[in-house]
Amino acid sequence: MVIMQKMKRLWQHLKPNPDRAQFNPALVEALTNTIASAEQGHRGEIRLVVESSLPSTLIWQNTTPRARALDWFSQLRVWDTEGNTGILLYLLLAEHKLELVADRGIANKVPQAQWDDICRQLQTHLAKHEVEIGLSNTITQLGQLLQQHFPLKNAQANPNELCNQPVIVL
Repeated sequence: MVIMQKMKRLWQHLKPNPDRAQFNPALVEALTNTIASAEQGHRGEIRLVVESSLPSTLIWQNTTPRARALDWFSQLRVWDTEGNTGILLYLLLAEHKLELVADRGIANKVPQAQWDDICRQLQTHLAKHEVEIGLSNTITQLGQLLQQHFPLKNAQANPNELCNQPVIVL
């Protein structure tokens, strides 16, 4: 039974995925600009990772979308911001899953229900194939949360600690 489940999941990741075509250079540029805009006026950082499918080795190891998001959070050093205010938004297209991983500085200030609501709104947009609108709205909401909890003080510098360009693995 376990082997059959793994084979089914493997097929889910190997079969062609039409959602991949949406992540063209124009969308990546638009999302990069949205992230840059959402990071203004506060000390937080936002990263976006979109992965079409998992490598087969991770499927055989039963890697969950959450575990993969945590791996990306570590690889991209989202945890390494000065105020522990990094947020990673992760999409796994093959399984239609999304994960939000927030560093402890911001995670402690936002109730889980609010994170869940942000995810639900994005899932609604994605189900309607409104990828750009959904991601842009979500990134903007994340920026607003960071602005609310970590605003810049008078003339405080706003260093861009992490790259704004999404990581797109198709």
